[in-house]
Amino acid sequence: TWDLAPRPLDMLVGFSHEAVGVATARYLTGKGYRRFAVVTLDAPRGHRRCDSLVAELASQGITDVPCIVLPPPATADLGREGLQRLLAAGEYPQVLVCSSDTLAHGVLVEAAERGIRVPDDLAVMGFGDLNIAAHLQPSLSTVRINGAEIGLQAARALLQRLEHPDEKPMKVRIDTGFSIVERQSA
Repeated sequence: TWDLAPRPLDMLVGFSHEAVGVATARYLTGKGYRRFAVVTLDAPRGHRRCDSLVAELASQGITDVPCIVLPPPATADLGREGLQRLLAAGEYPQVLVCSSDTLAHGVLVEAAERGIRVPDDLAVMGFGDLNIAAHLQPSLSTVRINGAEIGLQAARALLQRLEHPDEKPMKVRIDTGFSIVERQSA
């Protein structure tokens, strides 16, 4: 679950991390942002979203995208550290894309503490649409993944397999998609 390879080994229910990166880049450039930075965890899925975002930005002529890579797990403290490290390096993006809403939460806290106005001075984009995202100040723009649908489709695929154990298993590949959630932060 939570992935989408072109040729699954068996059952796969999820979404394309690469498509998320491309859609996020297009959404944010469509809003006029041109100076980007990324704060991501050192994890394969976050890297795939980051790499596809950076590649899409490059295709639009945006080639200088600083990336801060942090060790998992995601915490608000790590998000704060990500923004601190960007600013200490002299990087002042218009928009900061985070690989999770938890990191983005930390970025919002650090920005507020430093008097950085979101989204006027720095826009922030998360990933995951955690319950807290809509309640942060400002509310967090993010990418929504339908975890309940992923679970439901995975359970159906497993039940189908269990109900017909003698049949040759068919490969299952279900794309549950994702959506950009526009709120106040970007």
